[in-house]
Amino acid sequence: MMNISFEVIAIAALATALVTLLMAYSKNARLKLLLEQQQASLESMQSDIRAVCAGAVKLGEHMALIEQRTHRLGQRQDQLEMNGSGSQSYRQAKKMMHKGAELEEVMADCGIARGEAELVALAERIKKAS
Repeated sequence: MMNISFEVIAIAALATALVTLLMAYSKNARLKLLLEQQQASLESMQSDIRAVCAGAVKLGEHMALIEQRTHRLGQRQDQLEMNGSGSQSYRQAKKMMHKGAELEEVMADCGIARGEAELVALAERIKKAS
């Protein structure tokens, strides 16, 4: 009778071990699937980060070019202001208006906008009226 109870205990222990092994295998399969999903997600995020970094580098390069252009434009504007080329145009426009030139002719010859030419003409009329 003792042999039977050892066999029953052995079978029960073996069955318990088999159930535990099947549960561990199932848990291992779920964890493996979860790990694969997380690795795919990580690879996707790494790819996104690389793209963002590359975009940031390009943006930095573009900003540097804009800064250089802005600096050059500022220097050019300073040069133009020093040369007084703008006041030369207005002096010429004033002379032409004084001689009776038409607005379109003054705009074309002096390279000034219509509003500027109209202001010069108005100033000349006011001067004549006083």
